[in-house]
Amino acid sequence: MIYLDESGDLGFGPRSSKYFVLAAIITREPDKTSKCIKKIRQQKLPKKYKTIPELKFHNSSQTIRARVLDCVTRTDTDIAYVVLRKHQVYERLKDKQSTLYNYICGSLITKIVTTYQFDGVAKIFVDKSLYGFEREHFDNYLTWKACLCNHSEEQNIVPPEIVHIDSRQDRCIQVVDFVAGAISHKYSMDDPSYYNTIEPRISILMDFFEGKDKNCVVNPSLLRPIRLRAASSFSGRTYNTTNTK
Repeated sequence: MIYLDESGDLGFGPRSSKYFVLAAIITREPDKTSKCIKKIRQQKLPKKYKTIPELKFHNSSQTIRARVLDCVTRTDTDIAYVVLRKHQVYERLKDKQSTLYNYICGSLITKIVTTYQFDGVAKIFVDKSLYGFEREHFDNYLTWKACLCNHSEEQNIVPPEIVHIDSRQDRCIQVVDFVAGAISHKYSMDDPSYYNTIEPRISILMDFFEGKDKNCVVNPSLLRPIRLRAASSFSGRTYNTTNTK
């Protein structure tokens, strides 16, 4: 299962973030991954955390951040991410946030699907408030990208199942928020302390638009097959990659 979340924004004003991070966790044991949040909730926490509907990287103490991230590294969970260096974005794209966002998501999902081999339908969970852009267009674009990059001889592909879920109701979405926050903290604060904890679990790093890690599998030893099989239908539709434009 793949869970997506972000850190930063796609604005270009004086108060906007300098970087935008989109992170994914690829977990083979979501129950254990979700317990990283559950265990923290079951501990004795300061009163202010008891009234918060969900724990997030930005509203958590250093201790909570460290415990969640350390817990993730002890599960069978891989991490992939894109970092966008916003000062390098073309001027013509700065007022097309939806296009830019979909491209970033599509690029990351494409890299994950082509790097891992999925057995059955790849399930992608996203926070239903994920940047607030048109959901249908987002789903269609990710489906097209995943099918295009994962074509087979039959040309009929099982599109991924995209699930929009309330992060308050899904602890794995909350976990990937901490992962995205740790990555963002490295770039925006020039502080790799949290990043160093999760680095051994990072399998894919995409840096837009500089550096040797622009499009890189950084830890091949983590990759194990999860193959997507060819099939013919999804919600009444089939995707023929030879005719896709």
